[in-house]
Parts: sequence; structure tokens; C-alpha cells
Amino acid sequence: MSWILFYVLAALHPVAFMAIGWYSKTWGMRLLLWAMLPMPAVLYCWDYFEIKKDHERMCSSVGGLRVLVQPEKVDRVRLLGVEFRNLGAAQGVLNRHYPTIRVVESMRGVYDGTAGNENQYVAYTLVPNPAAGLPMPKDPWKEPRFIVEQSPIATLDPNVYEISHKELSTHRSATKETVLSRQGKTYARYTEIVHWWTGIRYPDAVPTWRCPDQRQAATATLPYDLLVKLILK
Repeated sequence: MSWILFYVLAALHPVAFMAIGWYSKTWGMRLLLWAMLPMPAVLYCWDYFEIKKDHERMCSSVGGLRVLVQPEKVDRVRLLGVEFRNLGAAQGVLNRHYPTIRVVESMRGVYDGTAGNENQYVAYTLVPNPAAGLPMPKDPWKEPRFIVEQSPIATLDPNVYEISHKELSTHRSATKETVLSRQGKTYARYTEIVHWWTGIRYPDAVPTWRCPDQRQAATATLPYDLLVKLILK
């Protein structure tokens, strides 16, 4: 329902209340109709409270960062799957945590929707930049201290911690789960939950609940980066 129509109908309730009082001939009829007056709105909005309650329950039980088993401190991690198939995620981890994290493994290439994608894993690390501090030829910045170096991985080591990501959507919710695991054992997970109610449709949004809500934070933290911090030495 459009938000304009919703509020127009809500504004008509006082009019209906007075009309019932004016035209009803007995107090019994007035009281009965007054009691029934809010019922359509209550029935229409009932799932609003149901969805809100489901969101609060899920948020308290699985929302946010949950450490199931404290992981070991290591200097290597694998970003598993096509969700991390780009240099940006791996380089971001290295830029934030090198040299505590020395190697980040992830798929090479850019996903293009075909069956012939490059699925090989590569190991990314940082090495000293021989041109560090010199002006860049086409940019107003200087060369960084480190540059990214990559090498192909022939066989994945099962002892490396893996970070994976999956999403699940329904008609009224979306769940994003980022998991830290090794050899099939889950050590920690970060779960983002969003619920929405479509009973009122604003021009650009619907009533929405988020968990955890990072909109109030000065800077949002990437879920996989929170899991990486658990294994920092």
C-alpha cells in the first residue's frame, strides 16, 4: 500500500468515529462499531509486529560476530569462493594487517558469468616497492612503500583458515553470513540480518530493521575483516 493512501485512511478514522457516534441509535451499537473500527488496521499491520519480533529473536540469537572456538594466531588466510574473486579484497586485508598477515589466498580473475572463468587460487603478499616515495607518472601521488606480488597455488593447504560468504533471501528478509573455518570446522561467524515490511511503501524504502546496525557507526567494518582480526598474532 502506498504511504499516502495509508495515512489518508488513518486520518479518516476520527471521521468514522464521529459518524458512528452521530448516526448510531443506541449506545450498544456505538460501542460495538467503535470496538470494530480499528480491526482492519490491526489485521493489516499484524505481520509488521510479527516480522519485527522475528528480527529481534534472530538478532539476539545469531546476529553480529559470534566466536564459537577461539582460533589460532596465524599469518596466512584464504578468502574462499567467487565472492572474493578480485584483488581488492585480498589487497585490502594486506594493506590493513601486513606484516601480521603476510599472505592472503583468493581466486584470481574477475567473474564474468561464464563456465570458463579462471578458478585458480593465488597467494598475494606485499613486497618492497623499489620506486617507493617517487612521484607517480600520471597521478599526483607518490609510489607506495609496498606493491602486491602474486604466485599461483598448485594445491590448497587444508590447514589454512578459510573465510567464506553466503546469502539467503526470503520475501521479507535477507541474511548474509561470513564464516571463519578450517577443515570443515567453524570457528566464528558474522551474520548480518535485514527484515522489512512491505505494508507501507515509501517512494524509496519500506520499514526496515537491520542487525547489526552499522549506519550509526563512524566507519563500517567489513565482516571478513572482523574475522581476520581473530587470527592476528
